[in-house]
Amino acid sequence: MPDVVKPLLDDQGKPLPPDLALQKIEKLNIPWTDIHLYQPSNYAWPKVLADKLAIPVENHARRGACFQQIARQCAAAQATIAPDDVVIVMWTYISRLSLQWPARTAVPFCTIANPNWAWKTVILGFNKFFGLEPSKTSTKDAEDRIQQYIEKSTKETYLDPLGVYNQYYNNMVLQTMTDGFLRATGARVIHLSVEMDPVLGQLESARSQLDPTLREPYNIPDPAEWYRVPVDYDSCYVLLDPSIPPAENDMHPSVAHHANFAEHIHKLYFK
Repeated sequence: MPDVVKPLLDDQGKPLPPDLALQKIEKLNIPWTDIHLYQPSNYAWPKVLADKLAIPVENHARRGACFQQIARQCAAAQATIAPDDVVIVMWTYISRLSLQWPARTAVPFCTIANPNWAWKTVILGFNKFFGLEPSKTSTKDAEDRIQQYIEKSTKETYLDPLGVYNQYYNNMVLQTMTDGFLRATGARVIHLSVEMDPVLGQLESARSQLDPTLREPYNIPDPAEWYRVPVDYDSCYVLLDPSIPPAENDMHPSVAHHANFAEHIHKLYFK
């Protein structure tokens, strides 16, 4: 969003296009915090929606958050939630992992990476996360090896057998608990998602990859019998509308996407 990104300028004071900006970042080793302002955007859909409703907004979102981070933000905000409030939780991709640190949240694992511009920032992020110097050179073979490592690590972070099932299952438990304590405040709770595939289906897909001896019978509770979180998986089509160009500085939804999404949520839940 334009109000939370400080564009890198050329010699004439004009914003550099993304590819040249990335080259300047790599060459000068510009810190991430010198480009991105750590604050909610006034163009983001929560603020746009709140303005439509003529109510104040508290945006507790964090960049790159996983289910654990989102649940933690909800838990931290719980004491301030009043019975006449509206709480909207927008869940991320269930496959997203992050490492939790006191000073920040790092997301070194991602199964989807743009091989052009955005993917290079992941490589830089790896080096910065581990305290290394940014990569001055990059080859396709090196990127392919790192991509394979990321995909393998995402599925085997919790070690064998296929820890992705463990991650998905625990995320669903965490989401259910979050829904419960939010509703206990008396506030209206709405669950949205940035992905289109319901988590029960994703969990079943992961289960099918387990060794047959680990699939049945259910010694842990079958999620189909207890998972009841009412998540809206359809509205994200508006936020991810491919007919609208993405944000100018990267591949994320643009100002237009956010405005359209706010209008959609307003009509769907508040008309």
